Amino acid sequence: MSVVRGTDRYITLAVDECDACGIKGIMFHCDDPQGIQYGSTLEMILNMDRIFDSMSGPKQTFQMRHFPGTNPVDFETRTSDEEVRKGKLSTFRIYVQYRYHASWQGLIQWEEGERQELFESTLQLILIMSRMLKGDFQAGQEGEALSFFHVAIDSYDYGRIVGNYQSIPAVLTEQYDVPADLAGTLGNFMEAKALKEKYSAYGLNYGRLVSNEICSICRKSGQKATFTIKIMFCDHSTWQGIIHWREGRAEQTFRSFKEMLYLIVSVVGATTAGAESYEDEVSTIALGL
Repeated sequence: MSVVRGTDRYITLAVDECDACGIKGIMFHCDDPQGIQYGSTLEMILNMDRIFDSMSGPKQTFQMRHFPGTNPVDFETRTSDEEVRKGKLSTFRIYVQYRYHASWQGLIQWEEGERQELFESTLQLILIMSRMLKGDFQAGQEGEALSFFHVAIDSYDYGRIVGNYQSIPAVLTEQYDVPADLAGTLGNFMEAKALKEKYSAYGLNYGRLVSNEICSICRKSGQKATFTIKIMFCDHSTWQGIIHWREGRAEQTFRSFKEMLYLIVSVVGATTAGAESYEDEVSTIALGL
């Protein structure tokens, strides 16, 4: 059992910007005099996990997976000299009580909106924050949820992923030029549950992977990496499924939305010389596809 005080599990999240590309701001933790900058939802997640890992609590019950031939997630934490303050846009107090099921469980308090909600997963936390920031508390519309998609990633910088969604109908992606904040947008696409008639005209079968004959755009590779993600189940308010890394010709199962993000970052966020050499090798393979 964790011996960490309950107050140590609180993170104050000062949100200064929020747009289609994600959220930006500074997070504060009681045991650290310095704030930590984040420029995307993913960078926020990685930094929060790093804080909890450094305290050894709440205990993470699963070790995050990574693709064969890559290294576990490693990144540079960007500190700030600012003292604890409110966000220019919104302020959240996030209490992570447990880290079960390769995810988080806890409570989020929205100071400006005087609202709080429980969350059962990291994905659910992201969706709650999105609704709070947009002032939209309506549930996703009824319909057939997407069960797979392709992501072509061109660049990665401090959790900010730039590229293109492939095989997701324009009716869902029209508000986003690029998936600049992968962690923040994928969940919203899935929650939207586009009505079947809205995307049936595309001639795509969303019950299985789209073949090259049906969707030529799915053959295009990202400059950094390309992934096909298949969602098999949705338990504990998060996703379980399979992610295929096209250039590395490898696939891995994931037990949560957060673990899926960790698998992606293990490829696109590689920083060691060995990982860079491996990336050069698979990039060569990609050019031959």
